[in-house]
Amino acid sequence: VTSSLSNYQQAITLGESIAKGSLGFPSANIGKLISQSISESISRLANQSVVNLHLVLIPVTLAVSYTINSDHNLNLSTFRKALTNTIRYSQVNDALEVYSSLKKCGSYYSVLEELGISEGFIEINSMNLYDLYAHLGKKDVSLNIIVNKQDVIVGMALKFVNSFVELRDYNLATVLSYIEGLERVYGISIKYSGIGSREFINELFRLDKELRKKRLEFNQLLPILCASTLIALC
Repeated sequence: VTSSLSNYQQAITLGESIAKGSLGFPSANIGKLISQSISESISRLANQSVVNLHLVLIPVTLAVSYTINSDHNLNLSTFRKALTNTIRYSQVNDALEVYSSLKKCGSYYSVLEELGISEGFIEINSMNLYDLYAHLGKKDVSLNIIVNKQDVIVGMALKFVNSFVELRDYNLATVLSYIEGLERVYGISIKYSGIGSREFINELFRLDKELRKKRLEFNQLLPILCASTLIALC
């Protein structure tokens, strides 16, 4: 995110402008911010860049800013509507901007090819970001959550808040929020007790080792973890 900090600052400003009524969601040019963030990450971090982090966090940042400036607190109902509106009322050009940056990413290029998504496909079908995310969500868990399962984001954020209130430990609150996401998205039931104890940590290491043996990775949930943590800390 730090490689694209100026774009996130602009997303905050856009959310404020929309809340004040000086700008509408369709005029936010959110696709350009996402595209710039992806391009900057690729340029600075190469293969280490987490592309879907920007696909998730730029719209979430705008929605959080809109909600705080509109309601003067982070009303979760308003946030969900703002997040949906951010992508639903985007334009075809927003989808084209994001597509142009994604096709430069090896991991996403193959996904675009597999799903038959091209510049022409986007234009012919008048696709905006909502439509593009819906298509990509067939292969990307985080984008499917943004479009169809926002309860996951809210649930993870609430888990973080409640865990922090109880434990006063940001790291443990983040871990428990992530576990909440694993349970909600993948149906993985994780039994734990003595939170923060050596036994708890050992159980997490054991689980990680077991999942790696099965070649199961849940990196696509990390952007949602970042988004829910942002919401919780606001």
